[in-house]
Amino acid sequence: MRFIAAMLVVLYHAAVTVVPEMYPLVSMGQTGVTFFFLLSGFVLAWSMKPSTSKRQFYWRRVARIWPLHALTAAAAVVLAFAAQGDQSLPKLIASLLLVQAWLGEQHWVYAYNGVSWSLSCEAFFYAVFPFLAVRLSRLEPGQLLRIGAAVFAAAASLIFVLLAVAPGFDWGALFYTFPAFRIAEFTVGVCLAVAMRKGWRPRFGLRAGAAAAIGSFLLLEVVDGIALWHTAGPLSGALCIPGFALLIAAYAERDRTGSGPTFASAPAMVKLGEWSFALYLVHELVLRGALELGPETLTERALFALVGIAISIPLAGALYTFFERPVEARLRNWRSLGGPGPIRPAREGPAGVLEQADRLYTLADK
Repeated sequence: MRFIAAMLVVLYHAAVTVVPEMYPLVSMGQTGVTFFFLLSGFVLAWSMKPSTSKRQFYWRRVARIWPLHALTAAAAVVLAFAAQGDQSLPKLIASLLLVQAWLGEQHWVYAYNGVSWSLSCEAFFYAVFPFLAVRLSRLEPGQLLRIGAAVFAAAASLIFVLLAVAPGFDWGALFYTFPAFRIAEFTVGVCLAVAMRKGWRPRFGLRAGAAAAIGSFLLLEVVDGIALWHTAGPLSGALCIPGFALLIAAYAERDRTGSGPTFASAPAMVKLGEWSFALYLVHELVLRGALELGPETLTERALFALVGIAISIPLAGALYTFFERPVEARLRNWRSLGGPGPIRPAREGPAGVLEQADRLYTLADK
């Protein structure tokens, strides 16, 4: 499912960057970020272990996202010089430190590799997760689901309240990338996973989950038509929370019970899902590079966008295989920082199966 969510974002940026004529068709592609935030909270909570120290957790999160972020930031610097674009050392430092989303000013938030603003949010989520998870893990499934529903309602209502108080302020530009607002999606994912770990089971299947997600899109089309333009971004993210949460719960339950294969579980989709983080970080740079080549007509720009997407996918695969995965593995196994040692051979029988599954869940957030 991560690849599908990543492609929603890719198509959205293709419209914003190269082919604005197709924007009405893909305007809700930005909700792919909502899916990732929800899934991030769900998977971290699903795979958490009491034996993992905060130091280990934080180091593994650094190993997971920062190396590829630094590499693509360097590529963005090269592209900025080649295109004679905005070049600012303070903005680059803010981006590398993953604090840019807190700064509010759009020239800082989207500096260099613009999509990395979401990693700034993720860094905040990771910072609070050990404390959030400990408190939520003490609650019963019903309480967790009620908290998730309350968080969703608060996020959706906040925009309307602030808009009523100060209608002239561009709340959308602030809240769309603001970590303290976007943590709502992450928190709902955590609540959902902890509830399932404690025994809650969805009483619906994949069809209902998919219908809920698709229904969210239909709702957003209505909202997009009547809401002020600068509130569409954060509102779309908040309003997609229930539908995406139901979809994730349905797929998680299907995986848990070992039900039959689905389109999303096909080997090719799983492989593309592994590439999704690299695809997310590299695609906008490729599209911006294509735009610098100077396509003018609609046909030229559409062709350049198509070629840019076609290049981005195998490039993401190469980055995952030859950089992202090996660098993360090396950093995670750095003994001096408490990382795990080499993986031991699994035992035979049911105990070995559970042990192997336990390792997979530890790395599931990949």
